[in-house]
Amino acid sequence: MKKELSLSIIAFLVFAGGFHVVQNNNESCVNFYVDFGSLDNSTKVEKCIKASGPTNALELVKQAGFEVEGTQKYGDAVVCRVNNLPSKSVESCDVMPPENAFWAVIVKKNQLVPFLNDWGWAQKGINETIVLPGDSLGLVFSTNGDLRWP
Repeated sequence: MKKELSLSIIAFLVFAGGFHVVQNNNESCVNFYVDFGSLDNSTKVEKCIKASGPTNALELVKQAGFEVEGTQKYGDAVVCRVNNLPSKSVESCDVMPPENAFWAVIVKKNQLVPFLNDWGWAQKGINETIVLPGDSLGLVFSTNGDLRWP
């Protein structure tokens, strides 16, 4: 009985994982998502950006037509401004953006098993984050701890 149950679970995971890959895996692009949050509540962007292999996340953002500004202290590792938001009068971008208003860099790796395929924080600066075709990259403006996950 236990062996049959184990085989059933394995078969389900293989089928579900395979189905997920067929449904969401675009082998020619990285799914790019931007949510301006409180900066411009109505602006959300979703694009499929062509990529043929491992791609630097910062380069992908630029390829998508977005202007990104880092900080004076940390350079391009930290996203301080996207398309001139927040404005220079609100955020100087000298060191780090404040903890209550910042651009979050989030990533969702294309995984074979569906329940492992969740959004999470980028583990490196955007200038060192690498994404692959089928992965997703997001820039989301967070205000007062509110991060609207895609």
